Amino acid sequence: MTTEREEQIKTSEGKTTYIHYGSDWFYTPNPIRNRGYFTKPYGGLWASRKDGDLTWKSWCKCEEFRLDDLNYSFTFTLKDGARMLELSHEDQLENLPKLEPYNKRDQYSECRLDFEKLAEEYDAIEVTDISRLYWPLYGWDCNSILVMNPKIIDIPDEFIWRN
Repeated sequence: MTTEREEQIKTSEGKTTYIHYGSDWFYTPNPIRNRGYFTKPYGGLWASRKDGDLTWKSWCKCEEFRLDDLNYSFTFTLKDGARMLELSHEDQLENLPKLEPYNKRDQYSECRLDFEKLAEEYDAIEVTDISRLYWPLYGWDCNSILVMNPKIIDIPDEFIWRN
């Protein structure tokens, strides 16, 4: 069952709709900055596919994590021409810039990507199969998108924060 609010939001055919939880309005996120000893950067906008598998919403429910935040959300798509890096398996991490060497043979080795360099080449990174990337990207927890360039976000006006 969809809510009245979800019914109001229509996106272009063929575009993926993402949903961000924790706020029901969009604000320009902080710029991407590397974060030492962690697989996620500071900044950016995090979301999951609205109709995806292993999403933030499903992870929060399973882990009983920040359940109240699920009451607040907004949806968006990406503008045409967005430079997207889609990750679905560990081999794709091999040639990406890293903050330190990554040992793929070590099951519990974490891959600390250099997000500042990646942001120069890509607008967003989407993990589409966390089941295959859980240990290398430990901390991502679910299939999700990290939007590093807010200019590629296509969002309905009613969700934009205005001072």
